[in-house]
Amino acid sequence: MSVFASKKRLIISVFVLAVAFVLISVPFGPLPPLEKLLNPATGIWAPNISPYATGIHEINITQNGSRSSVTVFNEPDGFIGIASNTTWGMYYEQGYLEAQYRLAQMEVIKREALGTLSGLIGASELSSDIFFRQLEDFQIAQQEVANLSKTGLTYRATTEFVDGINAYISNLSQANMPLLFKVLDFTPLTWNITDIFAIQQLFIWENSAGGTDPLYFNYALQQMPEKVIKALYPAYPAGIQNPIVPNSLDPSVYNVSGDISNLSLYTPSYEYPNVSAESSVSSFLSTYNSIGRETASILGADNSRTVFSMSEQDSRDFSNDWAVNGVKTSNRSALLANDPHLTTTVPSIWMGFQLVSPGENAIGVTFPSFPGIVLGHNSKIAWGATNGQIQETYFYAEKVNATDRYEYLSNGTWQHFQTINETIPVKGESPKVITVERSDNGVVIENSNNVTIAMDWTGLRPSYELSFFLHINTASTVCQFVSNLTAYFKVAIQNWAVADSQGNIGIFPYGDYPIIKEGDPRGILPGTGAYNWIGFVPISEEPHLYDPTRGFVFSANQITVSDNYPYYIGWDYESGYRADEIYTLLNDTHGINTEKMESIQLTIHDFTTNILLPALIQSLKFGDLENTGAYKVLSTWNGNMTTNSTAATIYYYWQQNILRDVFMPYLQKYGINASEGLNQTAFFLGSDSTYHGPLIEDLINWTMTDPNSSWFDNPLNNQTRNLTTVSLEAFTQTVSYLDEKYGNYSNAWEWGNIHKRYLSSLFGISQYNTEELPAAGDGNTINAAYGTISDFGPSWRMVVNLSHPETAMGIYPGGISENPLSKYYDNTFVAWNDGTYYTLIPVNAPKQFLYMYAGGAGP
Repeated sequence: MSVFASKKRLIISVFVLAVAFVLISVPFGPLPPLEKLLNPATGIWAPNISPYATGIHEINITQNGSRSSVTVFNEPDGFIGIASNTTWGMYYEQGYLEAQYRLAQMEVIKREALGTLSGLIGASELSSDIFFRQLEDFQIAQQEVANLSKTGLTYRATTEFVDGINAYISNLSQANMPLLFKVLDFTPLTWNITDIFAIQQLFIWENSAGGTDPLYFNYALQQMPEKVIKALYPAYPAGIQNPIVPNSLDPSVYNVSGDISNLSLYTPSYEYPNVSAESSVSSFLSTYNSIGRETASILGADNSRTVFSMSEQDSRDFSNDWAVNGVKTSNRSALLANDPHLTTTVPSIWMGFQLVSPGENAIGVTFPSFPGIVLGHNSKIAWGATNGQIQETYFYAEKVNATDRYEYLSNGTWQHFQTINETIPVKGESPKVITVERSDNGVVIENSNNVTIAMDWTGLRPSYELSFFLHINTASTVCQFVSNLTAYFKVAIQNWAVADSQGNIGIFPYGDYPIIKEGDPRGILPGTGAYNWIGFVPISEEPHLYDPTRGFVFSANQITVSDNYPYYIGWDYESGYRADEIYTLLNDTHGINTEKMESIQLTIHDFTTNILLPALIQSLKFGDLENTGAYKVLSTWNGNMTTNSTAATIYYYWQQNILRDVFMPYLQKYGINASEGLNQTAFFLGSDSTYHGPLIEDLINWTMTDPNSSWFDNPLNNQTRNLTTVSLEAFTQTVSYLDEKYGNYSNAWEWGNIHKRYLSSLFGISQYNTEELPAAGDGNTINAAYGTISDFGPSWRMVVNLSHPETAMGIYPGGISENPLSKYYDNTFVAWNDGTYYTLIPVNAPKQFLYMYAGGAGP
């Protein structure tokens, strides 16, 4: 059943577009004349937008005197198979089909990367354009393209891919333009491969951990006593931790000398000189948080998103991946599972493809405007990823020459900022002219009120993550995968889980880990030169696992290493409770097969209930509340966040309340306010604080080790408290809220009545969101659904058994088409929410799609 009835959608769609979309809901600046929009032949009424027709289509492509035969297999589950007798024909057709079904999405992604959204949308997108001009996406992309060998795979693949995009664009008429283009009165221009590499820059930015955290955390370092920082914000997370690469499994990387012993992680290295300086940084943060974010954390980084982005550069870049070998399967087979947690949108941030050409047969998902497969498998290996949460952004306060604002002090001498003058077109207004400045500590992101802040980021130099994706599509072993990983993937560090048909598994969070000599990189560093990067951690000393004796590897954005790792690599991780649940299930399960992998991936047990629920029940006994309905359901609850559970609802709100009751007094006492990140970032009680960052870890650690800790006391009024009294207070607040919101305790409190999933319109048009469906899970369950009305969670699920890779399963929510009139706009949403998987290579696929598998034929 489609989420929206097609007939109903057809009846109301034009009216909604013409009235709500055009006149009310979209802040797009000047619009075309209404008569142009309503033209029955070429306007939004026109029926000629490319339909998606399932089935087999045979195509011949001629390009530069060469001919290629292509079979296109359109599947109803959001996947398109492309089989060609030439590699160039395969990439050409992929570019053509991505444009055919997602051109509007691709155009706004490209413009975000290039800093030209304002020319399409208007002044509302200027903050985004200015920021991505500051990141020098275009200039770095130019360097990357200039460095490519014209005979190499990357250049050839991206060139053919772009040729396919442009072939589709050249065939467009006003009648079959995407709806968004008609509303904006926009005709797309041709693409080039620099555009693709600019989008790569956007991708690696929005998947780089750290973000602006140091700018926020500097307020804590500056305003809180050191002992409070140590108690609330330990540099290594407190409580239960199952690191990705524990010392016990890879001691070699722990037996080296690193930089962490030289750092001061509990005191500020820089303090804002005055209130106006603090206000400048707060103003920057406010502006930055208005910038759209929607690219794809594979996977697994907190900023608000606007509608025109590939994904979020957000502390919520969460995901799961794991792989098991014969130790857990009772035979030599290896299996892999992956589900990157990203914004779930329509159209989806993913497109599904199977790409077949001589020597290649890869299947999985990619980002619209990327060639190749980003996450997926071939006949020999499978790979998945989660965000590594390794800090990749460092911030520096530059000392600027009082007599020449274009000079800064570095290592005792005045140096000139490198400058680029940029002109940003703005629809309906005069162009915006800015000057981009760069020091030896990175790009200047704030320069006012006597404070100049530069940001160094590992992506401010050419890198070739796109080459990595293209090369791994034909890799055949874990070792080949790793060889490509170390050669090409330097930025946006991911925890890459890999499995191969020989039964090998591994996990590799490889990339550029910056090293500094001194200071506190959790906050702002002085830009004097003494705190600059001095290199990167050698690959041989970076954490990794290959065929560990326990028979499995896994990650869920938890801490990467044990507490004696000698290098500083970051501190603000996901809190680790999804990871704890995955570890428990993998450790306790044997005879693992595809069905058991799916069952683990769909688990809705909240691990935090193992520790906090007994404390909550004990506090209710202390308060003589054993005869209440809430006590009865909580005392018999198993911690599963099912849709019919009232206990799940009570626990969810209680957990939020106790966290705020314990930690808000400290933030208030030390003056952390909204402009400094209060309620915005996890370590200052942001919306993700129950599943990300240190505060929930502190609470659980004290619950387990010291329930009478003095840190439960209220520092504002010196009230003596302990776990039990605070827990009881939070419970009272919870019941009061639920009584007021949903009436006295009843079935109305069931989790599925409160907690729902939906797919949000990528373009911000609420009328084209899907309906909201009751949903199990929460932010701490493996099958995660963050918040109460959630458009953030598993954006792609995949399970691959390398003994029979042709039986691999997967699903992404939404559909292949960006056209809201199409039945393939959201047709997989209900199945995805219900936990259904599709066979990625259907049984009715033409034989060439089994090429390189048993029984397949050549392309």
